[in-house]
Amino acid sequence: MKPLFFIVFIIVSLNASDIDVLSPIKQNIIELEKQQSSEKERVNQYDWLSDITLNTSVIKDQNNNTTDDYSLTISQDIFKFGGIRSQIQYAKELKKMELLDIDVNTKEDLNTLFSTLIDIKLNDISLKQNLLNLKSSMIEVKHKTSEYKQGQLDISDLNNAIMAKNEYKDAAKGLKLTRLTNINTIKKYTTKSIEALSIPDIKLISKAFYLKQALSIQYAKATTKVNDALYKIKKSDYMPRLSVDAKMGYSEGDAYHYYGLSLNLPLSYSASNDIQHSRLEYLISQQKLNEEKRNAIIDYDSVILNIKNYHERIRLAQEDINLYQALLKTTQEEYEAGYKTIDDVQMLKNSMEIRKLDIQTYQLNIKKQLLSLYFKI
Repeated sequence: MKPLFFIVFIIVSLNASDIDVLSPIKQNIIELEKQQSSEKERVNQYDWLSDITLNTSVIKDQNNNTTDDYSLTISQDIFKFGGIRSQIQYAKELKKMELLDIDVNTKEDLNTLFSTLIDIKLNDISLKQNLLNLKSSMIEVKHKTSEYKQGQLDISDLNNAIMAKNEYKDAAKGLKLTRLTNINTIKKYTTKSIEALSIPDIKLISKAFYLKQALSIQYAKATTKVNDALYKIKKSDYMPRLSVDAKMGYSEGDAYHYYGLSLNLPLSYSASNDIQHSRLEYLISQQKLNEEKRNAIIDYDSVILNIKNYHERIRLAQEDINLYQALLKTTQEEYEAGYKTIDDVQMLKNSMEIRKLDIQTYQLNIKKQLLSLYFKI
């Protein structure tokens, strides 16, 4: 027995060819968001450094004597029980988290774009099937009308056939409207024409690879590291800190300077609550990471289940096609012998073509399932 599908390993990343499909505006937004994240990292990385204060003063007393004073002052923490190191680590982890968030949002846009493109192709197939069903329905109405006129058929049967024909006509209008709606949806994500777009050729990846590369898990891990760094920073905020204080200046023609060390211990009634709040944020992010791992397993298993189902439906459709081919051969021979009508031949052909189109539908739905995994890693 042949396997339903093959599992292969592929290395997937958000590359230029993926992003190039998106509209120039969306590409600009992505690039600006990445630049913004880099600038934010630099700000956070050096947030522990104190500003240098420049003071200039001119004082005049009651005798109109003027005193000028110019000075530079700094008070810089040099030890905060790990707070400085944690601040630098926080900046790095936050940037990773933000870049992952950009990646997630971009891939969600790409998934929507290509899923909608598949929907358009599915819609086109449905229109073809609708036309075939309509042709068969018109043949049915013709036969039932003849039978009714000969008194061999009740009016309700003829009416049902006419109603079925009208339903196919009405459904065609709905399908055409849906197609236009899907085209407009794609226009939100790209400036390329539908004809210029092609569905990525994606193969199924292994479960282990998916769980290792899943963006949702990577983002949850990054969030946990960010919250861990914030928790350490928060604890250090309520610990003693050692600072260097220095001032140098010029006043009344004389230069002066001084420097020294200071030890500060903040006291707060809500310190333990503040620290515990930060700790709980960290613990919650750990649990969310575990939940994300579990959800990723479920998502992968669901895709595999759906793909297997579509392969089974392809197998059943192919069995029907084989049956129709045998019936068509017999009916064609009987038509040539004068025992069957051309309508009998045509209705069998229509039914067989509908099942062939069903297979195309299932194959497209398999691609849709594969894309849903591809754009999550």
